[in-house]
Amino acid sequence: MLEPMKTQIIGGSTKITLTVPNHLAGDITAIIKNALNLANSKTVKDIDDDRLYSAKDLLKDVTPGDMLQGLRYREDLTQKQFAEKLGVKQHHISEMENNRRPISVQMAKKIQSIFGVGYKTFL
Repeated sequence: MLEPMKTQIIGGSTKITLTVPNHLAGDITAIIKNALNLANSKTVKDIDDDRLYSAKDLLKDVTPGDMLQGLRYREDLTQKQFAEKLGVKQHHISEMENNRRPISVQMAKKIQSIFGVGYKTFL
Protein backbone atom coordinates (compact mmCIF):
# COMPACT_ATOMS: atom_id res chain seq x y z
CA MET A 1 0.00 0.00 0.00
CA LEU A 2 1.24 3.48 -0.79
CA GLU A 3 2.08 5.63 2.19
CA PRO A 4 1.80 9.42 2.35
CA MET A 5 4.89 11.34 1.31
CA LYS A 6 7.04 12.89 3.98
CA THR A 7 8.80 16.17 3.24
CA GLN A 8 11.56 17.89 5.11
CA ILE A 9 12.95 21.31 4.17
CA ILE A 10 16.76 21.38 4.25
CA GLY A 11 18.22 24.78 3.36
CA GLY A 12 17.12 25.56 -0.21
CA SER A 13 15.97 22.00 -0.92
CA THR A 14 13.14 19.74 0.13
CA LYS A 15 13.75 16.09 0.94
CA ILE A 16 10.83 13.89 -0.13
CA THR A 17 10.43 10.34 1.16
CA LEU A 18 7.92 8.09 -0.58
CA THR A 19 7.26 4.44 0.19
CA VAL A 20 5.97 2.41 -2.78
CA PRO A 21 5.60 -1.27 -3.67
CA ASN A 22 8.89 -2.75 -4.90
CA HIS A 23 7.51 -3.68 -8.30
CA LEU A 24 6.51 -0.04 -8.99
CA ALA A 25 9.75 1.57 -7.79
CA GLY A 26 11.34 1.76 -11.26
CA ASP A 27 8.22 3.23 -12.86
CA ILE A 28 7.76 5.80 -10.11
CA THR A 29 11.44 6.76 -10.31
CA ALA A 30 11.02 7.36 -14.06
CA ILE A 31 7.93 9.51 -13.43
CA ILE A 32 9.79 11.62 -10.87
CA LYS A 33 12.75 12.00 -13.24
CA ASN A 34 10.38 13.15 -16.02
CA ALA A 35 8.85 15.72 -13.68
CA LEU A 36 12.27 16.97 -12.57
CA ASN A 37 13.50 17.15 -16.17
CA LEU A 38 10.43 19.17 -17.12
CA ALA A 39 10.94 21.48 -14.14
CA ASN A 40 14.67 21.88 -14.82
CA SER A 41 14.13 22.57 -18.53
CA LYS A 42 12.22 25.72 -17.63
CA THR A 43 13.95 28.94 -16.75
CA VAL A 44 12.11 31.62 -14.82
CA LYS A 45 11.39 33.57 -18.02
CA ASP A 46 10.03 30.40 -19.72
CA ILE A 47 7.49 29.61 -17.02
CA ASP A 48 3.94 30.56 -17.90
CA ASP A 49 1.98 30.87 -14.65
CA ASP A 50 -1.27 30.34 -16.55
CA ARG A 51 -0.16 27.10 -18.24
CA LEU A 52 -1.12 23.80 -16.71
CA TYR A 53 1.04 20.78 -17.42
CA SER A 54 -0.91 17.68 -18.31
CA ALA A 55 -0.30 14.29 -16.79
CA LYS A 56 1.00 13.23 -20.22
CA ASP A 57 3.72 15.90 -19.95
CA LEU A 58 4.90 14.37 -16.68
CA LEU A 59 3.93 10.73 -17.04
CA LYS A 60 5.17 10.01 -20.56
CA ASP A 61 5.60 6.25 -20.11
CA VAL A 62 2.60 5.55 -17.89
CA THR A 63 -0.09 3.39 -19.50
CA PRO A 64 -3.84 3.28 -18.80
CA GLY A 65 -3.19 -0.04 -17.03
CA ASP A 66 -0.69 1.68 -14.73
CA MET A 67 -3.29 4.33 -13.94
CA LEU A 68 -5.90 1.66 -13.20
CA GLN A 69 -3.48 -0.18 -10.92
CA GLY A 70 -2.62 3.09 -9.17
CA LEU A 71 -6.30 3.76 -8.53
CA ARG A 72 -6.73 0.27 -7.12
CA TYR A 73 -3.75 0.79 -4.79
CA ARG A 74 -5.10 4.19 -3.75
CA GLU A 75 -8.40 2.57 -2.82
CA ASP A 76 -6.53 -0.28 -1.02
CA LEU A 77 -8.41 -2.94 -3.00
CA THR A 78 -7.36 -6.32 -4.30
CA GLN A 79 -8.04 -7.08 -7.96
CA LYS A 80 -10.96 -9.26 -6.86
CA GLN A 81 -12.50 -6.49 -4.70
CA PHE A 82 -11.93 -3.94 -7.48
CA ALA A 83 -13.59 -6.26 -10.01
CA GLU A 84 -16.60 -6.78 -7.74
CA LYS A 85 -17.11 -3.01 -7.40
CA LEU A 86 -16.96 -2.66 -11.20
CA GLY A 87 -19.08 -5.74 -11.88
CA VAL A 88 -16.44 -7.54 -13.96
CA LYS A 89 -14.35 -10.67 -13.57
CA GLN A 90 -11.05 -10.43 -11.69
CA HIS A 91 -9.03 -11.59 -14.69
CA HIS A 92 -10.39 -8.63 -16.69
CA ILE A 93 -8.82 -6.28 -14.13
CA SER A 94 -5.53 -8.16 -14.41
CA GLU A 95 -5.62 -7.97 -18.22
CA MET A 96 -6.41 -4.23 -18.16
CA GLU A 97 -3.66 -3.51 -15.62
CA ASN A 98 -1.17 -5.45 -17.76
CA ASN A 99 -2.33 -3.69 -20.95
CA ARG A 100 -3.56 -6.91 -22.55
CA ARG A 101 -7.18 -5.70 -22.57
CA PRO A 102 -8.01 -2.13 -23.54
CA ILE A 103 -10.09 -0.05 -21.15
CA SER A 104 -13.23 0.87 -23.05
CA VAL A 105 -14.92 4.26 -22.80
CA GLN A 106 -17.85 2.51 -21.13
CA MET A 107 -15.57 0.91 -18.51
CA ALA A 108 -13.70 4.19 -17.97
CA LYS A 109 -17.01 5.98 -17.33
CA LYS A 110 -18.03 3.24 -14.89
CA ILE A 111 -14.73 3.76 -13.03
CA GLN A 112 -15.45 7.50 -12.97
CA SER A 113 -18.93 7.01 -11.53
CA ILE A 114 -17.69 4.70 -8.77
CA PHE A 115 -14.34 6.25 -7.86
CA GLY A 116 -14.72 9.87 -8.97
CA VAL A 117 -11.70 9.80 -11.30
CA GLY A 118 -12.00 11.44 -14.73
CA TYR A 119 -12.69 8.72 -17.29
CA LYS A 120 -10.18 10.14 -19.79
CA THR A 121 -7.42 9.13 -17.38
CA PHE A 122 -7.86 5.54 -18.56
CA LEU A 123 -8.08 6.08 -22.32
